[in-house]
Amino acid sequence: MKNLTNRGFTLVELVIIMVILGVLAAIAVPRLGSSIESSEAAAEEAVIGSLRSAIEVWAMEKVVQTSTKSYPGNPLAALDANSRMELSGTTSADNASGGGSPWGFDQAVDKIYHLRNDGSYVDWDYNRFTGEIF
Repeated sequence: MKNLTNRGFTLVELVIIMVILGVLAAIAVPRLGSSIESSEAAAEEAVIGSLRSAIEVWAMEKVVQTSTKSYPGNPLAALDANSRMELSGTTSADNASGGGSPWGFDQAVDKIYHLRNDGSYVDWDYNRFTGEIF
C-alpha cells in the first residue's frame, strides 16, 4: 500500500496568507509615501542651505572687489556652472528661470522654485537686497 502525503498548502491557508499580505501592504504603502515626501523636503532644504552659503560667498567676493556688500539679482548666479547645471539644467544664470527645469528662479516675483517628482511646485522668497531666502 502506498503512503500518500500531501505536501502543499490548502486553499484556505493560501487565502489566509493573501489576506495577511494585503493588510500588511495597506499599512506599508501610506507610510512609504510619506517617507518619500519627507525625504524630498529634506533634500530641498539641503539645496536651499547650499544656495544660502553660495549667496554669502558671492557677497563677500563683492566686498573684496568693490568694498560694498551686494547680492546677486538671481540667486542661482551665485552657484558655479556645474552646480547650476545640476539644479536648473543650464549653465547660464540668465536662463535658469524656466524651461521646465527642476530648479529655477522667477525674477518677476523673486521666487526660487523646485518642481517635485509629483508634479507640484514648492517655492521660496528671495530678497535680492539682503540675500535672505525664506
